[in-house]
Amino acid sequence: MDTKLILHTILALLLLVIPACALYLLEREKLVKFVAATGRMIVQLLIVCLMVWALIKLNSIWLSLAWFVLTALGSGSLVLKRCGLRMTMLPTVAAGLFLGVAVVGFWLLILVMPVDATDARWFVPVMALLMGHSSAMLIRGLNTYVSALKADVQQYEFLRGNGASHLNALRPFVRRALLSVMSPTIANLMALGMGTMPLLLCGVLLGGMTPINAFALMLYMTIGCVAASVLVLGLTLWLVTPKNVKNI
Repeated sequence: MDTKLILHTILALLLLVIPACALYLLEREKLVKFVAATGRMIVQLLIVCLMVWALIKLNSIWLSLAWFVLTALGSGSLVLKRCGLRMTMLPTVAAGLFLGVAVVGFWLLILVMPVDATDARWFVPVMALLMGHSSAMLIRGLNTYVSALKADVQQYEFLRGNGASHLNALRPFVRRALLSVMSPTIANLMALGMGTMPLLLCGVLLGGMTPINAFALMLYMTIGCVAASVLVLGLTLWLVTPKNVKNI
C-alpha cells in the first residue's frame, strides 16, 4: 500500500478528534457508541469498496446479477426489520425491490444514458443508488400500509363484502402508503438536489466527466430514484396480500 495514502488516511482520521472531544466534554455516555459506530462504518465501507472493486475488475454480468440479487435480499431483510415484519415476507419484499429497481435501472442504462448495461462500472453504481433510495422509501411506505390495514381492517372487509374487488378494497390503504412516500419526496427534492446529489456530482467531476454531462447524469439519477421508489412500493404492495399482513 502507498505510504502516502496511509499517512493521509491517518491525518483524515485525526479530524474525528473534534467530535470525540465534544462528546467527552458534553456527553461522555455517547462517546463509546460514537467510536464503535465509526469503527463499523470504516469496516463496512472497506468491505463495500473491495466488493465493488472486484465486481468492476472481473466485469462479469453474471457476478453483477448475483450481487444485485443478494443486494435485493439484504435490502428486503433490512426493510422487514425496520418495519417489524416477519422474515417469511422476505421473498415478496425482495422481489418488489428487485423488479422495481431493475426496470428503472435498465431503462436508465439502456435508453436514457445510454451505456453498456452489462458493464459493471455502470451497472453496479446505478443499481446500488436506486436500491438504497428505494429501500428507504419502502420502509416508510410499507410501515404506513401495514399500520393502516391493521387499524382499519374492518374497512377492507366491509368493502369486500359489498362487492369491491381486492384491488379496489385496498385502494385507501395504498393511497396512504403512496402519500407517505411522495409527500416527503416532494418536500425533499430540493434537499436532495442540495445535499446528497452534489456529493455524487463531485465524485463524477473528479472522475473526469464534463460539468454538463455530470449535471445530466445527476438529473437522470434523481429522476430514477423517485420513479424507482414509487414503482418498488407499488410492486411490493401488489405482491403483499391482506392475509400476509393480518398474520404478521
